[in-house]
Amino acid sequence: MTTLETIAQVAEPWARAYGDSTLLMTGVTFTHVAGFLVAGGLALSADRAVLQNRGPVAAPAFDPETIESLHAPILLGLGVTLLSGVLLFLSDVETYATSSVFWGKMGFLALLMGNGAALRRTARRVSTSAEPGRVWAALRRSARASSILWLVAVLTGVMLVNL
Repeated sequence: MTTLETIAQVAEPWARAYGDSTLLMTGVTFTHVAGFLVAGGLALSADRAVLQNRGPVAAPAFDPETIESLHAPILLGLGVTLLSGVLLFLSDVETYATSSVFWGKMGFLALLMGNGAALRRTARRVSTSAEPGRVWAALRRSARASSILWLVAVLTGVMLVNL
């Protein structure tokens, strides 16, 4: 028996319960989307604040603490999304595990999280850097990438619904 078959067999009671309950399907899907909506909404709001600011000359108008204060709720939203995503994955292991769309989404989420960590590190350097122009350019690149990656993650999630 392969690892995939073993995981599918272990998850089979959950998959059956999930498939037989509209309430369970709705609850898990809502939790997944709501966690992503909260995390993505906060992140896109922070990205907008960065992109609206013109850089080192306008830096006093930008508070890097804003990004720092959003970090925990964004991670909480992503955590809720991750846990509900595992439940969704276990509801149909063989379909998701063999889907290039699923693995593409996981790749984009990994890029999104790495970019988020870079954005946070860069925001911390805004007020202390000897080269504020370079820091702002990096911060703006990360904010642009973040906005694009959040939207691509939504797109790939929608694509998964249609598998």
